[in-house]
Amino acid sequence: MFEHFSEAHELFVYRMGIARGTTRRAIVTLGTLEQHAQRAEVGALMRDLSEEARAHTAALEDLFAELERNVAVPVAHTADGLDKEVHSVVRKTDEGILDLAVLPLALEIQYAAIAAYEPLAVYAREWLEGDVADRLEKCVAEQLSSRNQVLGLMRTVFASGDTVQARPD
Repeated sequence: MFEHFSEAHELFVYRMGIARGTTRRAIVTLGTLEQHAQRAEVGALMRDLSEEARAHTAALEDLFAELERNVAVPVAHTADGLDKEVHSVVRKTDEGILDLAVLPLALEIQYAAIAAYEPLAVYAREWLEGDVADRLEKCVAEQLSSRNQVLGLMRTVFASGDTVQARPD
């Protein structure tokens, strides 16, 4: 891993490693949120977000291979912090209102992913091949779409007077 960045490309590769680490941690964290979701549609959305994160991890792995780079996954401090926050908030929240906690936490995870990938897409568009940029921009577009899905479901859940829905057995 780089100790000091003297070239933009080194920083880009390192940040790609951070994005990969962030996405890997997000898969685990979204699994925790899925386990605590009360409504079927909230759990399904967490599964969809996890699958999207898996696809984005695979896309980054492909990019590393194409760029002939392999960087150890650096510690993704933001993702680790979000994971700790998820565990803390879930532990402190009554079961009857868990979806009111799960959805905003999922939104935070989406924003962290967007923050990790979007600068990579800009860098790639300006300095690398168009194909690399296209794939990173596709990830960002999917993340933005998922963010909108989380927001939509969050609005629905928050607007309902029904804060508790029993889990199916």
